[in-house]
Order: sequence, then structure tokens, then C-alpha cells
Amino acid sequence: MGNEELQATVGAALEDPASLDTAAVDRAADATQRGYREALRNEEVPPEFEDAHHYMITALGIRASATGELAEAAEGGGEDFGEALPAAVEDYKLSDAIILNHYLPASEEALAESGRRGDQNYLYEPRSFMDYEALGLSTRSRSSSEQGASAPEDPSAPRDVSIFGVSVAGRPLIQGGNVVLAGSDELTFAVTVTNGAEVAETGVPVEVVLNTRAERQAIPATVERIEPGRQATVEVSGFKPGEFEETAEVSVKAGPIKYEQNESDNVLTGTVTFGI
Repeated sequence: MGNEELQATVGAALEDPASLDTAAVDRAADATQRGYREALRNEEVPPEFEDAHHYMITALGIRASATGELAEAAEGGGEDFGEALPAAVEDYKLSDAIILNHYLPASEEALAESGRRGDQNYLYEPRSFMDYEALGLSTRSRSSSEQGASAPEDPSAPRDVSIFGVSVAGRPLIQGGNVVLAGSDELTFAVTVTNGAEVAETGVPVEVVLNTRAERQAIPATVERIEPGRQATVEVSGFKPGEFEETAEVSVKAGPIKYEQNESDNVLTGTVTFGI
């Protein structure tokens, strides 16, 4: 949808905002949402590819959310669409990076560990969601002070994010702990992430996985920006509760980010019990 219908729609709207095809944007939003939900429901992922599949779900979720927001902006006309487009492009580029830097390597590792090295020939560098350069699109402009605080591309520079804390319906969930929920509780996870490096981090992926008897639910989110030595919190919701007195496993993951060497503190696991 990105490289095909949405790309042409965006290109036309950039040339003439009055020509914005809102129906085409709506179709793209529906398609990205459908693809994301189908990936969430996919129960045929081989066990060795489960870790890789999480990255794809995260990328598809980011694309679905960004395109949905674009569609909402398009309802306000070409000017609103143009104002929302830079933020969507940032999200699309983040999804591209997750696929290229995390999903692809995880797939290569899964093939190697399962003794199917020959199948690695089928892996190729994925296309970006859209051809941003051809459209002349750029991310939101930042002030010079923000640019100076951006994370460097030097692999030797220390980079580290970690989970500082997680709460479910306002109750803290500690490593290996359990939270008992009442029937009236809203199943929302508040995930606080710490930036332990000396540079700001942007677009830090977060994913919460809830395994109930009925299904495995994985919902992604993004921490937009974390200043050096500070924390930022993102809320993750949209989960279906489990059965009465069921205890479901929970896994919360932040990152990893590019060049991060210590990922031992990126994951928190526990359980939630669904009460009356």
C-alpha cells in the first residue's frame, strides 16, 4: 500500500493539496490495519521464528497507526494532511528500520539455528514503505540544539535503554510478579523506559505481549523521545481480558536500539490474574 497507492496519493497531494484523494488514504489505512491484525492472529509462525515475528508485528503496528492518523488528518483537507505527513514519515522510517535492523537479522539467526542456512538466499533487503527521496519528503525539522543531542551513528558510542517500571491498571508489575485485576480494571500497561546513555534516544520501540488461553496478543507502542539519563512513559492498551481466575503470562520489551550492547534489562516478565 505504501509504495503503490499511498505513494501516488501523497505525491499528487504535495503538488496540489486540493487534489487530495481521501478515499485512497482511507483504503491505505484500512489495508495497513488489516495487515497488522492478520499478523497478530497468525498462529502458524514456526517456534524458531517467534522472536523475529514480534519485530514484524511491531513494524506493521507502527505503519497502521501512522496511516490511520493520516486518514483522520485527510478528513480536514489538504492542509491538515500536509501538516500530519512529516510525523507519519518519521513513523514509516522507524518501521523500515525495525524490519531492516531487527526483523531481518532475527530471521537470519532463526534460519541458521534451525540448520536452514541455504534458505538465507531467499532473504533480501526490504523496500522502504515509500520512496521518500522521490517524493522529496523529510522528517520534522528540529532545532540545532535538538540535532546536537541526537544519537550518533558511531557503533562505539554507548547506547542503552532499559525498562524502569511497568504498571497494569495502575498497579506495579515487578519482574516475575503477579497483578490481580478486578473486573472493572482497564487492561492498560504503563511502561517506563530509562535512557542510560549520554545522548537522546528517539523512536524507541516498546511491545507488550499478553498470552491468555484464548490467544496471544502483542501490541506495539513507541516512546517518541527520551533525554539522556531520564525516563519516559508510554501507555499500551487494546488487550482483550482473559477468563475469570485465569493467570496469563505477560512480557514487556523495550528496544533494542541500534548499537545497544546490553539487552539484559530490556525485558520484564510477569503475570496478571483476572479476578471478579
